[in-house]
Amino acid sequence: GGGTAAGRGAAKRAGSGGKKTPPTSRASASPAALAFVPSGEVTNQIEAALAPRLDEMVSLRFTMDDPSALIRSAATRSIYRRELGARNLPEDSLTGATALFLAVGWELANGRKLSPAQNAAIYRQTGAALRSTPLARKTDADRQQESEMRLIVSALWLQEARARASSSGLTREMSDSVWEDVRTITGNDMRAYTVTA
Repeated sequence: GGGTAAGRGAAKRAGSGGKKTPPTSRASASPAALAFVPSGEVTNQIEAALAPRLDEMVSLRFTMDDPSALIRSAATRSIYRRELGARNLPEDSLTGATALFLAVGWELANGRKLSPAQNAAIYRQTGAALRSTPLARKTDADRQQESEMRLIVSALWLQEARARASSSGLTREMSDSVWEDVRTITGNDMRAYTVTA
């Protein structure tokens, strides 16, 4: 069972379908969330810095027009917020952001969707792993920076997957690229990892 690979990856990077808890209350209620108080200034700085550097962050060559524009226009924010909510992951949380990055990476690398219980398992494992990293002792601004980088990449991957959905060849190419990027960033082979709930 690969229940700890996502957690190990989250540590190295420093990468139940029951009643839904509002993301913000879960983040503030759980120390495992590694929550932070978000700053609009930090968000703007991160987006301005990342938009022109996408090719340094991931190996994927985007087919959608001007993916940097999604960052500059703040469209990535609505994508990742919607995805965090759909997976019952907390906003303003390093653990939530890292769990989303790992879950999206796993799904795209494997071409399969995770269940709500599997998303919850990734969140729990990621929280346990991140608590033992230096990130657990960082400032709100540091946690926000790390979180938003992961969230932006996740949002761009999701949008690109939609753009490629009609072509099996382009989807396979993206799957291989995401698999390689997640392996490079986290040290985990998502195709060899089974998410256990």
